[in-house]
Amino acid sequence: MMQQAALTNAEGYISTDRGDLHYLKWGSGQRLLIAIHGYANTAAIFKPFVPYLSDRYTILSIDLPHHGDSTWKNHLPILTADFVQLVRKAMADLQVHKVSLLGYSMGGRVCLAIVEAMPASIDRVALLASDGLTSDFYPWFFTRTRIGEALFTHLLHKPEAYLKLIEWLRRVGVIDESRYKFVMNYIKTPAGRQLLGNVWPAMSQVYPDRAILSEAIKKHQVQIGLFMGKHDRIMPPSKAEKFKRGMGTVDLFILDKGHRVFDEQNAGEIAKWFL
Repeated sequence: MMQQAALTNAEGYISTDRGDLHYLKWGSGQRLLIAIHGYANTAAIFKPFVPYLSDRYTILSIDLPHHGDSTWKNHLPILTADFVQLVRKAMADLQVHKVSLLGYSMGGRVCLAIVEAMPASIDRVALLASDGLTSDFYPWFFTRTRIGEALFTHLLHKPEAYLKLIEWLRRVGVIDESRYKFVMNYIKTPAGRQLLGNVWPAMSQVYPDRAILSEAIKKHQVQIGLFMGKHDRIMPPSKAEKFKRGMGTVDLFILDKGHRVFDEQNAGEIAKWFL
């Protein structure tokens, strides 16, 4: 059930059987835009877009499980069906037949799963340094195989040996500096490991099927804008180039940025794609 949904610049919760998803709501436009953040971010990350989009769009920005003010039962996965239910509820509240999506990093993967599930209801999709453009071995291995789950649990409880291994891999050049900092940031501290241990299992079921998604985009002519960072080692532009092949409704923009591909300085330029 959605609460406080009628207010402009409001916040509230969307309840599911496994937890309550917190949201921020901005704008008063007649179009609906649902925004989904990345790993270790919150719904507030999309505030730079509000001045440019709030006249034309009503923006609903969601805190993912174990992020921001959302509450979630540990180790229970959220499903694509939960996001579809959320989107349809928001569409009914605003009385619209189409919805646009804005996703950053892990949130881009969620957006792609939504597109796959309900392509006829999607207007435009902007994906920023998006996950899910190609298959990602590590999250799948560590959350959906027995060996991977065992190693993942061991890493969370006994990180010392893995930290030494990662340091060695950096020294010999197997892991570049960007990936090293990214990994160490999330496993070096107890708080980082706790977040990782909660989020990866919670998000482990939300993956688009690449073949089905591609056909859905082509059949329904879904307009997708890919905004990738030229210097992004986590989600390099090559993933977007591979995703785009054979799909005429997909535009690719490579920005002079790293993984944090948007900020207050360039949010207006990205927002023009919606307008």
